[in-house]
Amino acid sequence: MVCTRQFCSYRDRAEDFASLNATVVGISAQSVESHEGFIAKNNLNVPLLADVDKAVAKAYGAVMPGVGSTARAVIVIDEQGIVRHRHDHRLGLDYQTVDELREALEQLPALAG
Repeated sequence: MVCTRQFCSYRDRAEDFASLNATVVGISAQSVESHEGFIAKNNLNVPLLADVDKAVAKAYGAVMPGVGSTARAVIVIDEQGIVRHRHDHRLGLDYQTVDELREALEQLPALAG
């Protein structure tokens, strides 16, 4: 649930996430059909999932109260399904840069293999 500029910056720096063994996935309330055009237009190289019923957004508290639309947020979930990091965007006016997200990911404790 991120903005176009943010998503494209993540696209352009995919190697930063790969070096951290992180998988980036976008989720949006728009349909799969609208995503196809968005992916093509922005030459995206990461999956963009459709959450048309907002079930994922609701599960992670990313629905704006009183408005019902999804809020922009970055949520890092580990392999056990535990939220390890979260950055909620104020009114969609800011976003976490690749460097900021990389730093947050580097701060997370390593999980025992």
